[in-house]
Amino acid sequence: MMNKLLNGTKSLTGRLTLFFITLSTVIALYSYLIFFAALHISEDRLSEQRIRIDMDAASQRFLNGESGKIKLDNLSNAYNDLSILPSFISQNISGKDTFLNEIGEYPYSRLIMKSYYIDNGKKYPIVIETKVDEVELTSQEVIIASALVFTLLAILLFSFGGVLSRLSQHFIEPINQLSEQLNEKKLNTNDDFFISDNSAIEFHQLSQQLNKYRYEISSLIKREQAFARYASHELRTPLTIIKGSSKLLQKVERTPFDTRQIERINDATFQMTTMIDALLSLVKYEREKDNSPLRIFSQQELSTIIKENFIQANQKNIEIHLDFYSEPQIRASTAVMNMLIGNLLRNAIAATENGDIHIKITENHLTIKDSGLGLTSKVDSNGHGLGLLIVNDFCKRYGWTFKLSNDLNRGCNAEIKFN
Repeated sequence: MMNKLLNGTKSLTGRLTLFFITLSTVIALYSYLIFFAALHISEDRLSEQRIRIDMDAASQRFLNGESGKIKLDNLSNAYNDLSILPSFISQNISGKDTFLNEIGEYPYSRLIMKSYYIDNGKKYPIVIETKVDEVELTSQEVIIASALVFTLLAILLFSFGGVLSRLSQHFIEPINQLSEQLNEKKLNTNDDFFISDNSAIEFHQLSQQLNKYRYEISSLIKREQAFARYASHELRTPLTIIKGSSKLLQKVERTPFDTRQIERINDATFQMTTMIDALLSLVKYEREKDNSPLRIFSQQELSTIIKENFIQANQKNIEIHLDFYSEPQIRASTAVMNMLIGNLLRNAIAATENGDIHIKITENHLTIKDSGLGLTSKVDSNGHGLGLLIVNDFCKRYGWTFKLSNDLNRGCNAEIKFN
């Protein structure tokens, strides 16, 4: 359920916004770190440049005769005598010919530079001390600058986020509208799909195609319903006449030949009536398998179906064996089962030249095994002709699984699994 919510188009705008916010936050933090690092590097480079200028000025003054400690300005002092250096400076530069670094902690940190100058061919040490905290940004100034940067970034993020949200809604909302209309109009094929006028041209084309397909489906359903009504009347009427005439013929004297012909007419009429009932059920609009009540498929019903097809098996000296283990519960009508099993049984008889046909039925399975040559590479994957196509359609309607496969020993297995 959670995956459906996260993967649906209704949540796509929110997910895009969340992705943009996450990505933008990472970029904003990265930009701030770059800004902060650049700010400190700039301060350090500026302080180093300043202390080098002070170094040149102090060297010149020492060359002019000054010595010891001299004050260059309010921030910087210069020394050419290491013995008078403050202790915290001496500790850091002791034993080093050159030095340039910031020592100490705020607010007592100093930028120290140690080098040397040459007077009359002799090298003399020189140390410059600068109160670097006086020229660098204070903590309060850094906070203010950071707040300003974050404020500008936030304004940009919210602006672009709002634009992205509006754009995503503009492109996704038509999909949501069509999805809602599809869910609302599952049972109503007369209403057209519609989307807002400011939607993209492609969405208007999509809604027009959906309306076209809906109209075609509606027309097809109406034709099926009309066919079911007309066929039910037009086909049943001549069958009723045939059955009535057959009953009248049974009341008069007849030869054995006449009796056999009347029996053949009755059998053919019964099979035709069953076939019409089964086929008409396929073209009805109400295709949900739960419309019909559950019923028991009895051994007597199956034996009747076998008996109706026994003449064909008897003509080829084929024995039919029935293993009835339990009675399955099904929704298919008697006519449907008659046509479905009859088709499978006639296919098995047609495929078997001699041998046996085994029918096995349990609570969940029906298997018909013949002793023929089995399936070959030339056989259509849908089965032996139109009969198995109809069987396949019936199984799909009632949610059953139909499988046709070669037996390990000989022949073919036709299996129906009552799911």
